[in-house]
Amino acid sequence: MNVLILTDFSEVSENAGRYAVDFLRKKAANFYLLNIHDFNFSRSAATQLEDELVYTLKKLQSGIGDLEQYSGNPEHKFATVLSSDNLINAVRKPLDEKKIEMIFIGAASQEVHQHPLLGDHAYEVIRKIRCNIMAVPGESVFKEVENFVLPVDYSMISREKAFQQMERAEFIDKGRLTVIELDEGYRVNTTKEMAWPYLAESAKGNAPGYSSQKDSKLFSEDLLMEIQDKFDMIVILGKNLGVCDHFLHANYGLCSTVHNVLPILVIHEYE
Repeated sequence: MNVLILTDFSEVSENAGRYAVDFLRKKAANFYLLNIHDFNFSRSAATQLEDELVYTLKKLQSGIGDLEQYSGNPEHKFATVLSSDNLINAVRKPLDEKKIEMIFIGAASQEVHQHPLLGDHAYEVIRKIRCNIMAVPGESVFKEVENFVLPVDYSMISREKAFQQMERAEFIDKGRLTVIELDEGYRVNTTKEMAWPYLAESAKGNAPGYSSQKDSKLFSEDLLMEIQDKFDMIVILGKNLGVCDHFLHANYGLCSTVHNVLPILVIHEYE
């Protein structure tokens, strides 16, 4: 697997790097550590540019060294990528050149960015880059994921196709999945708990557990707090970025005051 890790050398991004190594600890993987730096290429700043380049490359190499030492898996390979492009172009270039299959990015807290769970940069990447993305809050500590939660709006993707996407995500192949069905008003419906590997088969037809609650509640802050108590990871399908908005965007009010420590995995559809 080819993996891109975005870093600004902060503790949040370094934690995302460690989480990536832990998450793929049993798989062979090529990790590319990407830093985006706004270099001044004017002739008058030549000396400063050289100093910045040397410093940034040293920081990247140090980051690679730390991850290599942390990993201990001989099938984990590490390399650096340095870019002066804008965020989206800087991500898209290695995405194509390195055939990246998954991106890890640190998610700043609500005190720092307008998108309280993901932060400005992570949110922009999720909205514009069509790749599986793991947003890792700074306080997330890796543990074996046993319980996943998937909020889903079936008006954007069929039930069967949603679970086919989950089955085809090769980096998840075990655990229990609880689906929170959302109607067009983003109200919660009763949903079903399933286990790998036969999610799509379990989802066919009108299986028990998919009926709506009579007293459905809004997808609320209380629900997010409950999710953090019961689950290990939040999963969002790429087709359901409207769910991402309602779930993560500060302007909707859901997460404006909620402190989240769960990693958020956005799975995009395979061609």
